[in-house]
Amino acid sequence: MEAYAPSLFINHGGGPLPVLGEKHNIEIAHSLRNISSFVDFKRIKAIILVTAHREEDIVTISSGKNIDLIYDYSNFPPESYEFKYAAVGDPILAGRLHRALKNANIPSSLDEKRGWDHGVFIPMMLINPKADIPIVQVSVLKNQNARDHFNVGKVLYEFRKEGIAIIGSGMSYHNMKEFKKAGQLYNDEVVVNEEFDKFLNDICLGVLSPEAIFDWDKTPQGYECHPLGEADHLMPLIVCLGAAGNNTGKNIFSSVFYNKFKLCSFIWN
Repeated sequence: MEAYAPSLFINHGGGPLPVLGEKHNIEIAHSLRNISSFVDFKRIKAIILVTAHREEDIVTISSGKNIDLIYDYSNFPPESYEFKYAAVGDPILAGRLHRALKNANIPSSLDEKRGWDHGVFIPMMLINPKADIPIVQVSVLKNQNARDHFNVGKVLYEFRKEGIAIIGSGMSYHNMKEFKKAGQLYNDEVVVNEEFDKFLNDICLGVLSPEAIFDWDKTPQGYECHPLGEADHLMPLIVCLGAAGNNTGKNIFSSVFYNKFKLCSFIWN
């Protein structure tokens, strides 16, 4: 039996900075370029990419064929507003996903007009610069409910059987207030999220059950890492965990961002 395509959670870094080569995003950029060490993209027929940068009331699926880019960041160098990523969409796959979610009693909608945000094109410029694999962008939910996102992932799991990879694009730590402080104080800081990073690793590597993620907000450092109402960047990881099936994940990236925040990425084959 042919191997399933992977479910993969990645840290996409700060705006366009991984592509620009900014010093604090260099390790993230390297990790994204290194994804090809874990994924044989010649065998991937399409990518369903869940982005933290689109939140909707119901799961919203990009269904256009030729997709514009949305430069949803500000105050960056001019070249960051001229980036191109020429991969196409897959309207047929989008429609199939829409129906699969409906069959699972998960409300969803199709959107053929909105472009891809930087949670899609920034990491993909580094992961697959050839841009030769179709992409269907999927939103996260505004409710930031872990169980709902896990259930979305369970639907996506079925597509992995067809050689369609699932990529969740977010950040395992995402506290914008602390990021802004770190930009000024990074030389003197120490890691602040060891406990939560261990919690995520324990779940994704099979030490804890996948369902333990439902209580992420009750764990030590949970809200310090993803403040109340601002957990959009954690939701793609939860979707990928739901799409993992019964497989145990593998940590493919562990680093300290700004000398202060531990980050982790995972793959489930």
